[in-house]
Amino acid sequence: MNTLRRCLVCAGMLAACAASAAPPVTIVANPGPFASIEEAAGAELEIDWWDADTADDAASTECFAAVELKAYLPGCTNIAVDDIAFAKPDAVPTEGYVIVIGTRETNPAIAQLDPENKHAAPEDAEALKVTAWQDGPRTVCLLEGSDRVGALYSVYSYLEHLGIRFFGLGEQGTVYPDAPQALPESLDYSGKPAFFTRGFWTWEDRGDEDFFLWMAHNKLNFWTAYEKEVHFLKKLGMKLTVGGHDPQYLFLGPEEEYPYNHPLFDQDDAKPEDPYPAPPDDTYNGDADGDGKLTYFEAHPEWFGLYQGERQGKIGPEFGKVNICTTNPHATAELAKNFIAALAGQPTIAPDPEARKGIAEYAYTDIVNFWMLDNGKWCECEQCKAAGTPTDRLMLFINDIGQALNRAVEEGALHRHVEIATLAYHETLEPPTKPVPENFDYRHCYVTYFPIARTYSHSLGDPASTEINESHRKAIEGWLLGSDRPYEGDICIGEYYNVSSLKTLPTVYMTMMAIDIPWYYDLGARHFHYMHAPTRLWGPWTVNQYLMARLLWGPHYDSDEILDEYFGRFYPTATEEARRFYTHLEKAMSNIKAYKHYTPGYSLRNALNSRAENLFPLDTLQYNEHHPRLNDGIDVVQMLDELHAARQAVDEALLAVTNETERARLLEDEARFAYGEATILFYYHMARTTMFHNRGDEVLARHEFEKVERYAQRLRGIVELVNVSSSHANAADGLEATQITGAYEFMKKAYGPGAAAESK
Repeated sequence: MNTLRRCLVCAGMLAACAASAAPPVTIVANPGPFASIEEAAGAELEIDWWDADTADDAASTECFAAVELKAYLPGCTNIAVDDIAFAKPDAVPTEGYVIVIGTRETNPAIAQLDPENKHAAPEDAEALKVTAWQDGPRTVCLLEGSDRVGALYSVYSYLEHLGIRFFGLGEQGTVYPDAPQALPESLDYSGKPAFFTRGFWTWEDRGDEDFFLWMAHNKLNFWTAYEKEVHFLKKLGMKLTVGGHDPQYLFLGPEEEYPYNHPLFDQDDAKPEDPYPAPPDDTYNGDADGDGKLTYFEAHPEWFGLYQGERQGKIGPEFGKVNICTTNPHATAELAKNFIAALAGQPTIAPDPEARKGIAEYAYTDIVNFWMLDNGKWCECEQCKAAGTPTDRLMLFINDIGQALNRAVEEGALHRHVEIATLAYHETLEPPTKPVPENFDYRHCYVTYFPIARTYSHSLGDPASTEINESHRKAIEGWLLGSDRPYEGDICIGEYYNVSSLKTLPTVYMTMMAIDIPWYYDLGARHFHYMHAPTRLWGPWTVNQYLMARLLWGPHYDSDEILDEYFGRFYPTATEEARRFYTHLEKAMSNIKAYKHYTPGYSLRNALNSRAENLFPLDTLQYNEHHPRLNDGIDVVQMLDELHAARQAVDEALLAVTNETERARLLEDEARFAYGEATILFYYHMARTTMFHNRGDEVLARHEFEKVERYAQRLRGIVELVNVSSSHANAADGLEATQITGAYEFMKKAYGPGAAAESK
C-alpha cells in the first residue's frame, strides 16, 4: 500500500472514529442565588417554599433536574458521566450537544437560543416542551417548562424518549433501553397533565426517597405535608395536603378554652375583647364544669349542632356526634380565623403539640381536605334545616371558609392561596339541590367524590351494576353533567384501590383503570387520588401505580400499548408467563370489595363475623358460578380457579426467568401473591366452615376447620407485607389483616383440636 493510500485509509478510520464517538454534552441550568448547579440542586432545606420569592424555588428544582439528567444519561447512551458538564446561562457552549433546562423566565439561555420563540413555550401549569435542532457546530436541546415543575417533567420526558421507564421503585423498578441510544438532533413535542392533582391522599409520615422520586419520575404531584421531608417534596413539585375530618376539632374544638373576654363571664377580664354577641339566655350555662374558665362549647352552645333537642359538644379529631351549626356566622368566622392563622404558621389555639397534633403542618400545605365529621349528624336547628340537604349546607359553609381565605390573602394576613377540597361522602354524596352562592370560589375550592362502597367487578359507569355501582354512577353524573346543575366546579375522584380493609392484598386494576379513569375525565373530573397507597414492597401493585400515573397524565393513552410495553420490558425473559399471571390475578381479585370490604348493605367479612345464615345474598357474589343478566361478578369457586391459574403462571414465570433483576421483581410479586392466596383461601374455608356450622354438621365443620388452621398459620407469619401502607390499612400480621379473627376464634373454640377432644 503506497503512502498516499495509507494516509487516506488512516484519515478515513479517524473520521469514522470521530463520527462514532459520543459528542461532549453540556447541561445548562440557572442556579440563581446559589454558587453552583450542584449546590442549588441540594439546597431544598435552605429554601422557604411558602414565601413570595420563587427564584430560589425554581433554581433548586431546575438544577435538581439537571443533576438527574446527568445521572441517568450514561445508562441509556454511550456517554460517560465525565463527558457531561454543567454550565450556567452565561456560559452556553458554541459546540457539542447543549441541553438547556428551565423556563423562559428562569433561564435566560432559552430566550438567547430561541429569541423569536419559534418553539413556543408551554403555558398550562406543569406543562412541558422538548425541542432539539442543529445550530451550526452544536445541537441545541431545550427541556422547557411552563414553570419549574414542567421543567423537571421535561427532563423525565426526555429520558423516556431515550428509552428509560420508571416502572417501579428504585433501581429494581427502573428499565433502561436495550442498547445505547444516540442523543436526538431533532425533536419537537409537548405535553401537559390532564388531571391537575395526581397522586395519593395520606396523613402520615411514611414515604421514602425511592417512593418520592418514583412519583416525580412519573409526574405525580400529590402527597402530604405531614411528611418530614416536606422540603424535598416541594423540590420535586409536590402539592402537599393536610386535613381530613378534623378541621372542626382543630379550629373550633368544643373543649378548647374560649380566647375572649366573654360578656357573661367574670373570670376572663384579662383576655381580649369578645368580637361576638352573647349567646341567648336560654342556651348559656356558663362554666358548667366549674374549672374557672369557659370552653368554646360553654361560651357559645349555639355554635354547635342541635340534635334531638340538645346542643351537642362532642367533636373528635375524626368522628363526633354532630357537626357544628354551619349556618351560624359567628361559629364559621371563629373557625375560619383559627384556620387561617394555622395556614400562616401562627396558630392561635392549642399551643401544646400533643393536644392538637397536625396544626403545625397547615403552614406547609397547598391543599386542605376540609371535610365534615366521618358519618356525623347535621344540625337540626330551623336555620340549618331551611338551608337544605347536608350537601346544600356544605356548599354554603365551604364558601364562607373560602371567602374568608380570600380576604386573608387580599389583606396580607396570608401570603399564598390555598386550595380547599371538601367532601362528597356518605350523607353528602348526592349533589346540591339548591344553587351554590354566586361568589363561590371555583378557582380554589372543589369537591372530592369518594365512591367507597363501589365494586371493581364493574367499571363505575357500567349500568349493569345495579346492585352496587348504580347509585355512585348517578351521583357522580349529577355532580358533573347538565347545564342546569347547581355546582359547576371541579371534582376530584378519591378512589379506593387499597381501601383500609384490603390491607394491601395483591389486587390488580389494569382493566378497571383503563375504563374508569378516561370515564372520570370525560365527565369533567380534573383531580384524582386514592388513599392508603403502599410505599414499598409493591409486587403486583407496581402495574397499578404505573398505569394510573400514565392515565392521569393522558387518560386516552392506549392502555393496551402501555401494558404490552410494561410486561415486555419489566419481565423480558418471562413476558408471556408474567402477563398470564397478572391476567388471572386480576380476575381472581375483581370482586374483592364484596369479599373483604363492603358494598351497600353487604360484605362477606361482616357475614362471617355475624355467622349469617345466608352468606351470599347478592347476585354479584355467589358461592357457585352463576351468570345473571345484571350484576354478574366473579363467584367464589371461580375465584379459586383463577387463583390456581395465577399460581401456576407465576411458578412458570420463575422457571422461565433468566435475568437477575427480573427474578427479584417476580419474587416480590410471588411474595405478595402468596399473602393474597392465603387470605382468599382462609376466607373460603371459613365460609365453608360457617355453612356446615349453620346446617349443624359438626363433622364436616371440624374437617373444614382443619384447612382454616393451615392458612391461619401461614398468615401469622406474614408481617412485613402488611406494614407498607397507612396505619388504617396495616395490621400486626396477615391473620389480623383478615379482619375475621373473631369468627375464626369462635370456630376454633367450636371445632379446633381442643373442641374435638372435649366432644370425645
